Amino acid sequence: MYVDCPSSVTVSPSSGPYKAGDVLTCMSDGYPEPSYMWTDSDGVVVSTARRITLSEGPFNLTCTATGNFTTPCSASSTINGYASVSRVGMLFGRVLVFCHTQD
Repeated sequence: MYVDCPSSVTVSPSSGPYKAGDVLTCMSDGYPEPSYMWTDSDGVVVSTARRITLSEGPFNLTCTATGNFTTPCSASSTINGYASVSRVGMLFGRVLVFCHTQD
């Protein structure tokens, strides 16, 4: 059986603009499929899934892929940005859409 430690991690999409509700996906080249963990800028684990959904506001997330071997090996990638929310308003029966983005 072929086994390989994760040597790289990619987060997709890798650049914004981002919106609240967008999904980030963590991918790795390890085999068999490594386990994934998302942490925030304080090192707190926010998810152990391969995908994470963004909430409104700034974010700084690191995805780490860890090989499931006797001696653990891992690789990680960090992404940061701002997830905006579109706001809808009414003015004289017409729909106005207000969008806010921040890099």
